[in-house]
Amino acid sequence: MLSDSRKISIRQAVLIFLTITFTPSIRLIPTYAAQRAKQAAWLSPIISTVLLLLLGLVWQVLYKRYKDCSLMEIYCDITGSIAGRIIAVIYLLWMILLTALYIRYFAIRLVGAIYPNTSISIFIISMLVIVTYTLRFGLPVLARFNEVVLPFLVLAFFLLFLMMIPNIKTEMLTPVSLRSILPVVRASVGSTGILAYFTFIFIFGNRINNKESIKKSSAEMSMFLTAALVLFQISILGTFGYRVAQRTQLPFLVAVKQISVMNIFEKVESIVVSVWVLSDFVIISFFITCALSILGFLLKLRDTKPLISIYVIFSYFLCMLLANNVFEMEKLSDAFAIPGNIILGFVIPAVMLLVGKIRRKV
Repeated sequence: MLSDSRKISIRQAVLIFLTITFTPSIRLIPTYAAQRAKQAAWLSPIISTVLLLLLGLVWQVLYKRYKDCSLMEIYCDITGSIAGRIIAVIYLLWMILLTALYIRYFAIRLVGAIYPNTSISIFIISMLVIVTYTLRFGLPVLARFNEVVLPFLVLAFFLLFLMMIPNIKTEMLTPVSLRSILPVVRASVGSTGILAYFTFIFIFGNRINNKESIKKSSAEMSMFLTAALVLFQISILGTFGYRVAQRTQLPFLVAVKQISVMNIFEKVESIVVSVWVLSDFVIISFFITCALSILGFLLKLRDTKPLISIYVIFSYFLCMLLANNVFEMEKLSDAFAIPGNIILGFVIPAVMLLVGKIRRKV
């Protein structure tokens, strides 16, 4: 059993989850939802956060029985050693893919938004050096750093939203009717794929304390995300409408560029870029931690720190081979990453709970 000094609380784990949803929300949700639900796209996060609340209940039930276990240990006990380890390998491959995907997205956004003539390798190597150094201090250090980062992200978004209010036109958000229900459901797939990351924090569930309060934490988290994601969508759709949002790679950045306070405070997109970098640091560190945790389980290692540098170097080369351009990256996310996240983040935990009930393991 790990000592408390090497563990984090469920509150810290939830805060990490909130931070790692920030970057994907900026990149994916506005365009994905606008393409499917048009002016009603701002309602799509409500469905996703309801599903997130239900997912929290699933993990609450599982952790009543498996108090000090990781996700892999739970799956192995419910399905058997062989099936559980096969599922663990699938999760490992998925963590490897997501690590490479977010490393590449981090660099592409910086190059596309601010430094168009700079090689992405410069940003990738710089980020990975910092990530490698930080992870050697363990998960608790990352969690404490995130406790500093998240309030800054929330404050920055809130201030940006306030400054965007004069540009928001309510007619861009309507009409919404019963006919909008099915499009909104389809649009919610994108945000659901991101909120599926909640399951991934339990990959290192054996290093999380106070898991008996998952239900309470997930309820508070769902309410916060409902408000944040709806306001986020409103700020974009209300500024220039769904037609622009569905054709723009970074619609939130475009909306922020419209901000002008008394013709004095302009060019605030640098704030968005700053919070991008902080959020990307946490999300890359998170998925590397997840991958190393699964490797440690599969290889029965007590300490995975010696693998950090090797894994980071491997991730660098993989992210460079992942796609030729941003359009291929977006297709990979829409067609492959989102469905995969939903299966691994929502479907498999629900199936495990059902199988556990049938086999009287839960």
